[in-house]
Amino acid sequence: MATTLPTTNGKHDGANGTDGVASFAVKAGLARMLKGGVIMDVVNAEQARIAEEAGACAVMALDRVPADIRKDGGVARMSDPSMIKEIMDTVTIPVMAKARIGHIVECQILQAIGVDYIDESEVLTPADPIYHVEKHGFKTPFVCGCRDLGEALRRIAEGAAMIRTKGEAGTGDVIEAVRHMQTVNQQIARAAAMSEP
Repeated sequence: MATTLPTTNGKHDGANGTDGVASFAVKAGLARMLKGGVIMDVVNAEQARIAEEAGACAVMALDRVPADIRKDGGVARMSDPSMIKEIMDTVTIPVMAKARIGHIVECQILQAIGVDYIDESEVLTPADPIYHVEKHGFKTPFVCGCRDLGEALRRIAEGAAMIRTKGEAGTGDVIEAVRHMQTVNQQIARAAAMSEP
């Protein structure tokens, strides 16, 4: 069984924060603990149990995997809260769930049911084509995707505690994720090499 990691929701025997309030340091601390681990997409409690036993550091609770979401088309929304809660009751590792970009209420629901991380995700149908959720007011930490340093910094300014590269969701082709990671790393190196005036 996997090592129990701290959470921000007071569940899974590892509560962080005080009186239900998670500081950014606590939110970022969980992100650092997940660094280098495998976060498995799961669609039910049995898959979550298997992922935990196999050593996953966290699971992403989804109604459908990204490939099926992409194939089926239509509107892709937040997963069923009852399914997410069943997964949370089954495993001791952190449970993440996706919300649509810009959909404040989906994020509030995910926080209310006690997920450990909210992924404001481009895999789902965006609720707002321009603005992302303002994340600072949430006690639950957020993870967001980016294609370049500018996007990463905008998400961080909104309150994201963890950044991931986007890639091309649902294709199984990692080349876009690799390209985005290379772009971010190159832009960080360029910014770090700039001299002060």
